[in-house]
Amino acid sequence: MLFRSKATIGLDIGSSLVKAIQLKRTGRGIELEKLGMADIYPSGIRPSDPAEDRRMRTDAVRMALASAGITAKQSITSISGESIIVRYIQLPDMPEAELKNALQWEAEEFIPFRIEDVNLDSVILGRTADSEGGKVDVMLVSAKKELVDQHLEIVREAGLTPIVIDVDSFAFLNCFDYNHQPGPGEIVALVNIGSGITNINIYVEGASRFSRDISIAGQTITTAIQSRLGVDHAEAEEIKRREGAPDLEARPASGMPEDSSLIDTIRGAVEQISGHAIGDSAPEAIAGKAIRNTLANLVGEIQRSIHFFENQSGGKAVQKIVLGGGTSRLPGIDRFFEHEMRLPVELINPLLRIDVGGSGVDPALLDKSREMLGVGVGLALRGVME
Repeated sequence: MLFRSKATIGLDIGSSLVKAIQLKRTGRGIELEKLGMADIYPSGIRPSDPAEDRRMRTDAVRMALASAGITAKQSITSISGESIIVRYIQLPDMPEAELKNALQWEAEEFIPFRIEDVNLDSVILGRTADSEGGKVDVMLVSAKKELVDQHLEIVREAGLTPIVIDVDSFAFLNCFDYNHQPGPGEIVALVNIGSGITNINIYVEGASRFSRDISIAGQTITTAIQSRLGVDHAEAEEIKRREGAPDLEARPASGMPEDSSLIDTIRGAVEQISGHAIGDSAPEAIAGKAIRNTLANLVGEIQRSIHFFENQSGGKAVQKIVLGGGTSRLPGIDRFFEHEMRLPVELINPLLRIDVGGSGVDPALLDKSREMLGVGVGLALRGVME
């Protein structure tokens, strides 16, 4: 929420995939007009050269737009990562000019970068009255200028005009708020698990009250499988999808279907070399352990975030978890989170209240990509609602 304006395209440039979404407002509500997607790294390998990486990202934006026939130029986009810092502070209520100065001082206290190297924005979340004259609750957001500039350069090189730059976790919250319409007092942990980054955002009464990005995500699982089995990126991705999250209540860590030809091939090769059956060292067991350990680390970070929020919120407790992002499509991940977190878990539906019938978008594309559209839909909603 660094800047505010109107736009037509919601542009989500993720760690591995670009999503471009165009919505329109009608008398019946909001409709999906166009949806385009493109892989940033078709081979699964990110180049070490920053210039080549930027070129591949720019090309992916162009391909996503072209695949959907999107010709509009104005865009809303967003950034994420651990160099984006969000703090929630309470100050004595004061005139706007004084508040601005106070927030600048507060920012210098908590931002681990030089203040001149970051973009700052703030949102007033609410005011409360007390005997001392009242308090104001403020969300303060900082993002390194270098990160913002690099992102905007990609958008402009792709031929678009970026008129709003948001933060992924806030766009995801915007999508959840519009589509799921949580009830009064409902406190929800929103967890958007992408390829390279997981966004954690705690939703209270229509606003963010805690936000954090961590670098444990889908690619972390893939890399762990690659390392343990010695397979390439594409093979590790296939194994990850087939194996899924372990069912901690019904079976051991491995849940590989019996017809998994890739796993069988790996197992057979290892057994042929070693001359004996490998039992618990079977590739599916190794892959299952890699997935389980990575998800356990992710759950631990989410639990720490929730506990921090609950300790700071004066008795408020998270009531459920909503998952989104490409990794939320991992089979069984919702059950794994429910078992480990002891909270109800559901998957976000970014198109729950958006009419898709007249869009002409391939239903198969919508079906396989739905959960990963949260950020893009949240961005596009700003273009038709503000």
